[in-house]
Amino acid sequence: MRSILSLKGWRLRGFMAVSEILVALRLFPGGAKVMQMPLEKRAAMGPSPWMLLPIPEVTVERGSVNGRECVIPVKKFLPKVSSDRACQILFIHGGGWFAGNEDSLDYLCTNLCDRLGLDVTSVGYRLAPDFPFPAGLNDCEDVLKTIAVDGRSVIVVGDSAGGNLAAALCLKARGEVKIERQVLIYPFLDGTLQSASIDPPRLGLRREDMVDMVNVYKGNAKASNPYISPICSTDLSALPPALIITADCDPLRDDGSRYADCLREAGVPVRYENYLRMPHGFLSLASICSVAPEAIDLIVGELR
Repeated sequence: MRSILSLKGWRLRGFMAVSEILVALRLFPGGAKVMQMPLEKRAAMGPSPWMLLPIPEVTVERGSVNGRECVIPVKKFLPKVSSDRACQILFIHGGGWFAGNEDSLDYLCTNLCDRLGLDVTSVGYRLAPDFPFPAGLNDCEDVLKTIAVDGRSVIVVGDSAGGNLAAALCLKARGEVKIERQVLIYPFLDGTLQSASIDPPRLGLRREDMVDMVNVYKGNAKASNPYISPICSTDLSALPPALIITADCDPLRDDGSRYADCLREAGVPVRYENYLRMPHGFLSLASICSVAPEAIDLIVGELR
């Protein structure tokens, strides 16, 4: 268990307190309102630059992958000094399956790229409700299979809804693609919303928001579908070793801890870290949250 180690803690607590007041007064848009925004506006949503720290200099290339159903935008981060490991990273952004794009978390992608010397590909998968399940997952799978060539293994990293897609991707591609590791950052893993940490309300996400997210994402599928709720899978064997990071003040905290237990029971190596006093999405608050760089240090250390 980890905690805030610097005076930045009071800034984070103040920021979260103000955010909660804005949500309570309906002055900050909840999930339902955001879902009604035009697709282009939702896709462009992401952390404000002032929330982050300066990012390492790496080469950035934009491109696309011809998927089975559409052309999928990708953003590649290439290190100045490459590792000799035959491996690369696939990053899947969060945003409740209905917001964000391949630009959403450059701060994390550039740090992983620079410090590990590995290529990082961020995927701009299709968003719900315009494109419900399995559209986004299919896009991630198509990009995974495209980059996993020439014997190179892949490390799959995702945050929040991206953590859900990363876990589901490991299930879907099991035995087909060499996934070396899965890194799930405050992941949404149970669409049936059975985790005890959801109630009473905690910082950030509310149950009503999560119900809306699951409903627009799953479309006509059942929430218990293991590709929507990996924690509902009856077979978690032979999956890649996992690093699971959760935030203690996050309603999704127990999704991560429960999934870590399920993976261990299936014989999958797991490292689980829960960060005390942290809200959901704290990696996007690096300028006011000392734990965000600390968590990236942990990820880099594990993957190195």
